[in-house]
Amino acid sequence: MKVKIFAVVLHNVPAGKSPATHLEEQINNFLKHYPNLQIVATHMNTLVVPSESARQPGSEATQPSVILFTTLFYQS
Repeated sequence: MKVKIFAVVLHNVPAGKSPATHLEEQINNFLKHYPNLQIVATHMNTLVVPSESARQPGSEATQPSVILFTTLFYQS
């Protein structure tokens, strides 16, 4: 089994484009190159960096980055 991870950083998504559309384009572009692969499973997760709990007391608040991960498990 092989794994491919796709990531979308929300603040890098072009204005007017939804994160779902951006992710869909990444996945479809990958699948175009491997038309015969068999998808076994998928998984999605979200990460916020830095998390509020990681902020040091007295430190300046920074704008967090939200990252969406989609993992594609497949066989070729």
